[in-house]
Amino acid sequence: MMRDLLYTAFDMACIIDNLGLPIKQSITIATWMYENDKTYLSEEYRNCCKKWLLDILYWSEYMQDKIDLDAEFPSIQSISEGKIDIEAMMRDDFDIDFFFKKLRVQILYLGKKDYIRMKLRTLMSAYGYKRRSKEFVKFLKDRLAFYHIQTSLRGNEICDVGTMDNLDDMITFRVL
Repeated sequence: MMRDLLYTAFDMACIIDNLGLPIKQSITIATWMYENDKTYLSEEYRNCCKKWLLDILYWSEYMQDKIDLDAEFPSIQSISEGKIDIEAMMRDDFDIDFFFKKLRVQILYLGKKDYIRMKLRTLMSAYGYKRRSKEFVKFLKDRLAFYHIQTSLRGNEICDVGTMDNLDDMITFRVL
């Protein structure tokens, strides 16, 4: 499970695409991540910044031309005699952990503020939840702990997302 929570180049390309970041800023952020947050990177990138950056650029390019590249995939696969993994080449999903990965990047590397605020109800609806189930609360707490994100209410009152009274209260997310 922990391996799934680590940043991959594809995750970073999705964040870049989702936030509409220019290439220069994207490379700067990716380099900062490599230098300062290496423990959160997938193991294959921890010893080679060049591989990290090149793979991010590859996936960013792929996302820009996804429709055309996917249309050509059968030809590419026939040339490679089926050795290219179709799953790795044609991903179209945003991982459920994407929100937390993006949140950490936004707070640490993009924001003018060191926090992001939103209602718990908004977060829940993004995952299709209407109520706080035990599974959702556990999922949420696991991600908050892994990414070292603290939640608080107005006045910096630390809150527990599993027991807070009102789903419409604004939660402040901060990286510890």
